[in-house]
Amino acid sequence: MNGMGKAEALTVLEHHGLLRIPVKVFQYPTSVTSRQLQQLFGRDTHLVVRTAADSEERNLPRRVGVTAEIAAEWINALPPTLSALVQPYEQVLFSVELAAYEDLHVAEVVPGIWELDNRLAPLVLQIRSDRVDLTATDDESQRARFHDPHHGLHERPARVDDWQLATVTKWIKHHHRALNVTLTDLGHPFGLKLHYSARFGLSPQNLRGTVPDSDTWHGGDHPSTVETTVVSSTNEPIPTGPKLLNVSIAREDHTTLTTFIHRLRETGTREVFLRSGVLSHLAINLREAGITVRSAHG
Repeated sequence: MNGMGKAEALTVLEHHGLLRIPVKVFQYPTSVTSRQLQQLFGRDTHLVVRTAADSEERNLPRRVGVTAEIAAEWINALPPTLSALVQPYEQVLFSVELAAYEDLHVAEVVPGIWELDNRLAPLVLQIRSDRVDLTATDDESQRARFHDPHHGLHERPARVDDWQLATVTKWIKHHHRALNVTLTDLGHPFGLKLHYSARFGLSPQNLRGTVPDSDTWHGGDHPSTVETTVVSSTNEPIPTGPKLLNVSIAREDHTTLTTFIHRLRETGTREVFLRSGVLSHLAINLREAGITVRSAHG
């Protein structure tokens, strides 16, 4: 996998005025102290520590909702090839994956923290000039996953509300120029991962080096018109022919993900339909394995 690492991506986002939540980058750290972190973020602030390599790599270790003491100890024990990105912990209310093209911005929105589960079906916003199109996958609540410092990871029924869609639309329109300048500087379409918290609003977390071809959003075959087999577990046998994946794989369970994708390739899978979004963590890894990803929704 190539492309820019998280630290470089944060520099690009900050340069174009897109970075909102404060982030401190420690390049290849060996002696970070809890006092340093407390001076940066406050004595009683819980922290998120993400790790970054020199290139665009996913599934790297991280810690969420930890104290300055735990964060410092964990950072100092990292392999020498990794840098640490530290930011204040915020409870994420909903997540967004944004694909930015020259004349089109597409946002997939889900409740909770998307990378904890690949099964969530997103709402899709397409914004072109003054036109906004919404694709709603269903009207029912989903079992979304959240995190808070008192209870840790937990699930509860949730849905994307109208105010959340309005917030995403407003953010994209407000940052339209910055997104276009970033696209020009990079020389190709790109993606953004964003989290929403009450204190910081929509905050870009990372920049994706690749996104699906823009034609992906223009329709095409749909599972209702194609004879597909539903795969609901990473452990069940994988059939030949077109298949609809309705599987749940958390970001941290990278071994399960890579094994599942390897099994798909072994059966000759070249195309899949996903209930989860085509910008999801699962979709990204499938595309990098050479598998075409299509939405399971109209």
